[in-house]
Amino acid sequence: MPSLISFVILLMIWLGSSLVAFIPLFFLDPWHAGRAILCFTLAPVLFCISFPLIAGTLSWPFQNGIVPGKFPRDSTHPVYFRRRMFGLCWTQVYYFKPVYAVVLAIPALKRVVFRLFGYKGSLNFTTYPDTWIRDLPLLKIAEGAYLANRATIGSNLVLTDGSILVDSVTIGKRSMVGHLCIIGTGVVLGDGVEIGMRSSIGIKVRIEDGANIKPHCAINHGTVIGKNAEVGIMSLVGVKCVIGDGVKLHAGSNIPNGTVLLTQRDVEQYFSSETSSLRKHRETLLNLISETQDNA
Repeated sequence: MPSLISFVILLMIWLGSSLVAFIPLFFLDPWHAGRAILCFTLAPVLFCISFPLIAGTLSWPFQNGIVPGKFPRDSTHPVYFRRRMFGLCWTQVYYFKPVYAVVLAIPALKRVVFRLFGYKGSLNFTTYPDTWIRDLPLLKIAEGAYLANRATIGSNLVLTDGSILVDSVTIGKRSMVGHLCIIGTGVVLGDGVEIGMRSSIGIKVRIEDGANIKPHCAINHGTVIGKNAEVGIMSLVGVKCVIGDGVKLHAGSNIPNGTVLLTQRDVEQYFSSETSSLRKHRETLLNLISETQDNA
């Protein structure tokens, strides 16, 4: 049954758009040279407009399946079945790059298509044809946000146990998600947040207003980054850490799971103790090398 419904949906999207594209042929004499040119000029325009509109309209019956939770990846499951049908409609548009590029380039068309697919947030944000977005009813993107090309807004995550994890993603006003970044399920970015290129943000991470995550960072699951905090380039922050407001982590920081750094003093004490520990390890290694050489 899912295969049959998928086939019917695909047929309606493609055949319906093709028929709309050639509507002028039924009203104009195609053998008249000028009218023929007009018909074939209008055809691609009508197709580009009707294709996403038909796909969006056909997604309506399945949008109630785009809900947070963990579901088996089984088409007999009612929620996953609706996800699959909604995804079929959306990916027909998303992977048809020339059409999707037209949708994003024309504000009025972008508004209509995104609303048809259940998106309820601001439409005054920037995204690109190769920026991955999928579960539009679960996306909350505020005004002025910027989603760079090839970034991934991961509202769903396939798990090895045969299930899929789905949750909303919130991106605040004027926040920026850089090139090749990955944003996990359940992430909340406050206003004015910057996520540098190639950074990865794990599940249920919360990054408060004005925070700056430099390039090539990894922020693990359940971590909270405070307001106006800064995570230095190529840093790793572990699971369920708390980085306080205004705290700045050095470049290359490696913060263990569960660490709480609420002030800059906490940061300096942490790195001071780490440096002391590394110095002791270095001295131990040098002593061992010296003893080995003496015995030889």
